[in-house]
Amino acid sequence: MRPEFESLAYDMPWLPPVAFLLLFVGMWLAVTYLLSYISGWVTFAKYYRATRPFNGANVRVRGAQMGRSLMGNFRNVLTVGVNTEGISLHLLFLFAINSPDLFVPWPDITVSRGRRWFMEYIEFRFKRAPDIPLRVFGRPGGEIQGAAGAKWPKEAPRDVVRR
Repeated sequence: MRPEFESLAYDMPWLPPVAFLLLFVGMWLAVTYLLSYISGWVTFAKYYRATRPFNGANVRVRGAQMGRSLMGNFRNVLTVGVNTEGISLHLLFLFAINSPDLFVPWPDITVSRGRRWFMEYIEFRFKRAPDIPLRVFGRPGGEIQGAAGAKWPKEAPRDVVRR
């Protein structure tokens, strides 16, 4: 190492941790921003961006997938709100870079059920963004249906559902 850089390292021992922290935060922001596009959240927000605070029952989703890419997975960061008007989608703030809260009215939602590997899921399709499905895996799908009550859309028969 050149002598001038060697003395610089001794004079500023805080530099490597600060540089690492800045690099980590920069990468976190970049990856989260990129995933908002890969999952389809940004496209979805063009049609269904929430315009007011949500008031209703919230269900924390442990496993969900948005879009067709396997990179659009949401594990323990998605909350689905349910009320008589529709459903709300909200990401944990650490993952919400470029991903605003969404609200979809019930008339724009169709529902079907499916199975992947050993997990059952409920798939939501949306009128204005038909190419961006949302799959909610496991028990939270039933909780969402229970919170929706009579507003739950009629489910498509399994043999008609497009996968």
